[in-house]
Amino acid sequence: MTRVDNSIEIKATKEKVFSFISDLGARPQWVKWAKDTEVTSMQKTGVGTTDREVMQVGPQKQKTEGLVTDFQPDYTISRRLTKGMDLNERISVLNMGDATKVSYSVEYKPPMGKMGEMMDFLFMAKLLDQLMEDSLTILKDRMEAR
Repeated sequence: MTRVDNSIEIKATKEKVFSFISDLGARPQWVKWAKDTEVTSMQKTGVGTTDREVMQVGPQKQKTEGLVTDFQPDYTISRRLTKGMDLNERISVLNMGDATKVSYSVEYKPPMGKMGEMMDFLFMAKLLDQLMEDSLTILKDRMEAR
């Protein structure tokens, strides 16, 4: 599996940042590849929360379904795709005094076998890294503007 990691410091409390990032329905407001997200479970947060999302990395959109696999309030949320691309993501927040450090990690297996691995090497990992960096910048701008 390929892993992409990024982080950013945001001048906002970890509680404020975590409240926003743990709202799956808000993902399209800051996650660049999340084009449309709908929570599909009765519960809206916590382990076991499910969602449906239209994801776009590159030119093609893909319908996915996700499951929250770890949820520690004001610290971390992990989500695994149960339909679509083989992908796991983890977002954690850490108090850094007057700022909050947000760490974002995505681990995925490229689709399409050996051809997908080649595309990943040439294109997808770099694109996902850039999209993740852009997403964290959008998050920072949103959190610091409030």
